[in-house]
Amino acid sequence: MRPGVFCLGGKMPEAPHYRTEEEIEDVVHRFETCSYTPEEFVHARHLTVAAWCFATMESEAAREKMRAGLRRFIAHHGKNGYHVTITEFWLERIRKLVAELREREEALVPLVNSVVERCSDKNLIYESYTRERIASAEAKAARIEPDIKSQS
Repeated sequence: MRPGVFCLGGKMPEAPHYRTEEEIEDVVHRFETCSYTPEEFVHARHLTVAAWCFATMESEAAREKMRAGLRRFIAHHGKNGYHVTITEFWLERIRKLVAELREREEALVPLVNSVVERCSDKNLIYESYTRERIASAEAKAARIEPDIKSQS
């Protein structure tokens, strides 16, 4: 497996550390224009785009932008990988974290770096869902409730 490629589990070996807003905005732009290959759009970049969305717009608009962007990206590359429950799990986790960091008046760059660092472990989802439940067709098609514990 290539480092950082999303596959139901595992911690990223190297999380990026952004120095400027331009670096973050470049990741967002490349995602929005489908310039990344699926292999390049690793977990850290998903986190970067989602953190930027929640930091720069209202929560529901951020959710919709990420959902639509992921669907467009997947369709552009001829894939069938959109997973509703995984997407909603991470969007909610990132929404809460961005809100917490915003209360401390974090600027965009440290905020995004903090989200990427604190959410780098893709196994976090298994604190709320069993592997069997998250791998189900039901979980892929619609958001399902956690079977281990809630996201609170």
